[in-house]
This record gives sequence, C-alpha cells and structure tokens, in this order.
Amino acid sequence: MNNRAFIIRIGANLKENKGLSPIFKDNTYEYIPSPLENTLNINKHHNHRHYSKMNCQNEHLVGMHMSSFVDEGTGHLDPEFYTFTYGETRAPYITQLKKLKDGDMILFSILLQKYDIKKDNFVLNGEPHIYILGFFTIHDVKNNIHEFQGPFTESSIKGFEKNCNEHIIYRNNHISTPGNKKLLLIQGDKNHSIIFKTPFRISKEEKIQSKIAKRWGIDASPKSMQLNWCQNIENIKNDLYDHGNLNRWLEWNIP
Repeated sequence: MNNRAFIIRIGANLKENKGLSPIFKDNTYEYIPSPLENTLNINKHHNHRHYSKMNCQNEHLVGMHMSSFVDEGTGHLDPEFYTFTYGETRAPYITQLKKLKDGDMILFSILLQKYDIKKDNFVLNGEPHIYILGFFTIHDVKNNIHEFQGPFTESSIKGFEKNCNEHIIYRNNHISTPGNKKLLLIQGDKNHSIIFKTPFRISKEEKIQSKIAKRWGIDASPKSMQLNWCQNIENIKNDLYDHGNLNRWLEWNIP
C-alpha cells in the first residue's frame, strides 16, 4: 500500500475554550493547545498549566498569556514540537493512528481566528479558517509508536525522550494515564517534522477547499471525528515542503 497522510484537528476550540488561537495580518499565529481532559487530571504534580500561566510566543504578543484569547482552564500541549511527540487516548482515534506506517505523515490542523492589531487592542476580523500548522513524518514505527495501558515504567517508554509528552509521568513531574485508559504515543522523525512559522490554509471557513481536497485526495471524515486520511501524499509533500522552506518556527518552545 502507498504511503498516506493523516489530518487531525488540534488546538483550542470554541465549545470548550470559548475562543480560538489567533492569526494576524502577517500570517503569523499563536498555537493555543486544547483543554486538558478532566479524566486525565488526576495528579496534582503533573506539569500542565493554566492558560494564564502559558506564555504566548508570537512576536505580536510579547508579555501576554494565552488566557487573553481563551477562557481560563488547564491547557494540554499535545502535539509538542520540541521533541515532536503526540499522545492520543481516544479509542476511535487510536484505531486510526495505529494504521500509520513508515513514510506516512500526520498533518496537524487548527482553527485560527483572524485578528487585526489596533494600537494596544486586538480586533476580530471575519470568520475562522482551518490551517495546517505543522506535521510529523513517521519513521521506524516499531520504536516510535507505542500503545500503553495505564501507568508507565521507565522500561516501557524506553526510546522516548525523558519528559517528552504531557501524558507521561516521569520522575513525578508528569501526568499519568488512568489505569483503564489506553494511550498511543507517537514520536515523529525530527529531521522530517516541522511546526510552521506561518501556517498553510486549507479551508474557506470550516469547509476544506475543493482544490485542496482533490489535490491531496482527502477522504471524508468519520462521523463525530475530526480526522481525515489523505491518499495523495506526494502532492502533500510538494505543497508542505515548499511551504516549510525557510518557514520553520525555530524559536518555538514549550510555553
């Protein structure tokens, strides 16, 4: 079977956060992570933080916190583009992600709201659109994709970087997955994974553009899931590699 790409939605959403990640006239943006699932928030010593404690990294937002754009809550930074890891606990998504093989890609889509900068204020401008903010390339599935059930041991996550993902409890600093909940942990190939400085737009409002759907061979999303398989991976590589040329967000760090 030929290689494929997998689009999955991430980031803050209107239903839970009452706000979205912002994008500006120069097409730079802020990646505000999705809220933490209540069922995961079981360890007071985890490393998750409230949005009001998470620093914005966009140059337009120096000194600001993410709670300027979303309601206060606990953020779950996943995927994470410092060690290029992604953890998934939702059973239907795990089923799909376990189909990934060497050479496949995960494309991370995000709904971004346009803001104009007016002196010291940020003013909404139009409807939000869907963008690709970055991607992982899958390499060495055997060592870089693991499924776990419940608590972890050091040996069970051997091969992953320490403190690599907020699902992991490591030296009492990270959250653990409840014993009855599975976790699929994925690590992208660092040499072929990226977070963009300016994202790649794929929609008109929340409808994927027909030219993108055709060019990328995007399949219909399963009911109640925000994910799509894409069949034309060479076109995706051409588009995103070209977009990523001199467009890596090298300064991005864990907020």
